[in-house]
Amino acid sequence: CGFENPDGFKFCGECAHPLEANEKTSSIGTATESERKQVTIMFSDLSGYTAMTEKLDPEEVKEIMSQIFGEITRIIKKYDGFIERFIGDAVMAVFGIPKAHEDDPIRSIRAAMEIHAAVERLSPKFEKKIGRLLTMHTGINSGLVVTGEVNIGKGTHGLTGDAINLASRLEGLAKAGEIVVGPKTYNMTHNQFSFQTLKPTKIKGKSESVQIYRLISEKSRTKGRRQEMKISSEMVGRDLELAKLELHILKAVNEKGSVVNVIGEPGIGKSRLIAELQKRDVITRVSFLEGRSISIGKNLSFHPIIDLYKKWSKIGEDDGQKDASKKLETALRAVCGNDVDEVFPFIATMMGLKISGKYAQRMEEIEGEALEKLIFKNVRKLLIQSTKIMPIVIVMEDLHWADTTSLELLESLLRLALTHRVVFINVFRPGYWINAERKIETIPKWFPEVDFTIISLKPLDKQMGESLVDNMLHVKGLKPTIKQRIIDRAGGNPFFMEEVVRSLIEEGAIIRINGAFEVTDKINHVRIPSTINGVLLARIDRLEEQTKELIKTASVIGRSIFDRILKEVAASIDCVDDRLFDLC
Repeated sequence: CGFENPDGFKFCGECAHPLEANEKTSSIGTATESERKQVTIMFSDLSGYTAMTEKLDPEEVKEIMSQIFGEITRIIKKYDGFIERFIGDAVMAVFGIPKAHEDDPIRSIRAAMEIHAAVERLSPKFEKKIGRLLTMHTGINSGLVVTGEVNIGKGTHGLTGDAINLASRLEGLAKAGEIVVGPKTYNMTHNQFSFQTLKPTKIKGKSESVQIYRLISEKSRTKGRRQEMKISSEMVGRDLELAKLELHILKAVNEKGSVVNVIGEPGIGKSRLIAELQKRDVITRVSFLEGRSISIGKNLSFHPIIDLYKKWSKIGEDDGQKDASKKLETALRAVCGNDVDEVFPFIATMMGLKISGKYAQRMEEIEGEALEKLIFKNVRKLLIQSTKIMPIVIVMEDLHWADTTSLELLESLLRLALTHRVVFINVFRPGYWINAERKIETIPKWFPEVDFTIISLKPLDKQMGESLVDNMLHVKGLKPTIKQRIIDRAGGNPFFMEEVVRSLIEEGAIIRINGAFEVTDKINHVRIPSTINGVLLARIDRLEEQTKELIKTASVIGRSIFDRILKEVAASIDCVDDRLFDLC
């Protein structure tokens, strides 16, 4: 805004934009060319701002808004969103720029929910002065935008697109405390959140009324789209991989531990493989423990380990601190016996549970590095005790999203496979780094003496793809050319195939008549669903800049290209062969 801020200001004295963020990002800010990107835009506005400005001195208003904008900035940063600008008492944030994530619409809604909750917590501090509650109201919409000159350091993207206008209109329609979303955001999030369908609304600039939705809550248990859409398939093309996993579990039953890395791109079938493994008879002979990282997990210490122990001790989402602590203590006592007094306070502390009495005394003055080492020691001790009772299978899902502390703890546990009845199954995507020296892929190679196997999941071939489509759809009139188009679009990725099929159903290209699927004329207009776009963009945005530029150039040439032509067109990009090899 051009305001000259005195030293020490964390937020602009004029517009309240965070100054510290600009300093941190300025070193990496470089202008890049325009891009077409699928993003989610959030406009969130403060209800009660006018009353506040009427009753309070401008200095007090500035102080209050500085606190509110500080919380908003922290939350949006937590979900890897980007604050495009503050506009008076409102904020515009974008999820998907500069870096895309496959769950950007979900991130935006969770960020909005936390922003609303944060302002509600702050409101009582100022309520007496203002004479009313402070609340937020938010509009969220997903869609295609075009970036202008992108400069992260200056905080500019120059976004244009109808998706932005609709998000702004939705914010204007939302009442105090409400989060209102557009149709595309709803389609991509209704499995995770509950919504109230509002009346189709006439929006300025739109020729037709727009269907809008009001957020109610996050679903505690999501109903999978496979069940909702009533299409499914038995697992295709993974029999050999499943047999390998069973063999390692049988080894553990026979006193020999091991480590297995299951590696594959998003949607290739990693989680489905583990789900099928759980149905096998051999699982009844072991204790099966599973922990899962989440997409914002790099900022959450021990998250997959905590998730594992919550499931193990049967702690539910609705359990309070007291009930959760009791369940954990009971589960630990069954394994550790009299040693529970030593183990419990460290496991409970790791899980964020409040401890008291003798347990609190045990933890006095233990903090920092010493606390971390003792947590590692007691998790290891608990696992050793558990293997004496029954062979253990530990599955770490989505390990590519795990925080560094969880990975370090896992590293300290892997050696146990050498001497104890435990199988570690690490499930993750390729190309994720722990740090500059180590990749997740190479974790077991640090311990060459451990029995170690890599299961690398590849795309389905044409025959397998046809089997998958046939299993999902026994369709009258589905021509072989249409089936091949689905397979070609999906590139052998099972998740992509399912999403293409579901998009055909959602758009009316395939309809159900008397319990059977049939094709309509719309079948000839197959589009790539937004869910697939999100997965692909997230992967592309992780690439080094010149490699990303090479993909853009290749995409303009076509689906199939000669490398000679690509090299001629992309003459300014160095090491083209190496980059193509990395992309394969």
